[in-house]
Amino acid sequence: MTLPETSQKAIDDYLAALRRQLRDLMEEDMNDIVEEIRAHILDKTTAGADPAQVVHTLAALGAPRELAARYCTEEMMRRAEAHRSNTQKARIAGRWTVGVLGGLVLLLVSAVGYSLGGFLIIIGIAKIMWPKGTGLWETNYPDGTWGLGLSGGSGNTPPANSHDLFGWWIYPIAFILGPAIIYGTYRLGRWTARKLWPARKKFNYAATEPQTEI
Repeated sequence: MTLPETSQKAIDDYLAALRRQLRDLMEEDMNDIVEEIRAHILDKTTAGADPAQVVHTLAALGAPRELAARYCTEEMMRRAEAHRSNTQKARIAGRWTVGVLGGLVLLLVSAVGYSLGGFLIIIGIAKIMWPKGTGLWETNYPDGTWGLGLSGGSGNTPPANSHDLFGWWIYPIAFILGPAIIYGTYRLGRWTARKLWPARKKFNYAATEPQTEI
């Protein structure tokens, strides 16, 4: 399209002013915006247009400062959205890592807790069945060494040179402490699971439906 020299100069001056106002943007973005505005002006301007038509077209766009401000605002919003997306991705990755590591620790603690509680209950049952052969024994060996062991068996005879440290106290330890450890492990697991993997709230669709007045 061939425009009169005066019209072409008005367009070039407008675009030059717009480019100066866009100097805070990246060079590539600035060039894209200027070329987009140039194409818009030429699309709205007929061949051989007089300066009045060009002035009207430029006035419709607004002053270069105002037009540049709109583009800069949109660019800042786009960057903010991209930054927020990256931050959200990092937060999700962090939560996933914490969830996995927390799950492994919870699995280990639960295994130890349930195993210890169950073991104590089994020892209590064994003490009922074989009262003389089951207990926590302190043993003095003939060579002068000392040992500590937990045993239970159908032989119903204590180890030689041994002393039962708990005796009948093994019953409250086994049947009170054992279940308490199991229950405590269960409660700890539930509490930790709620902290690591909180349940998602269900959306109440009924609350969003418009109410019809009668």
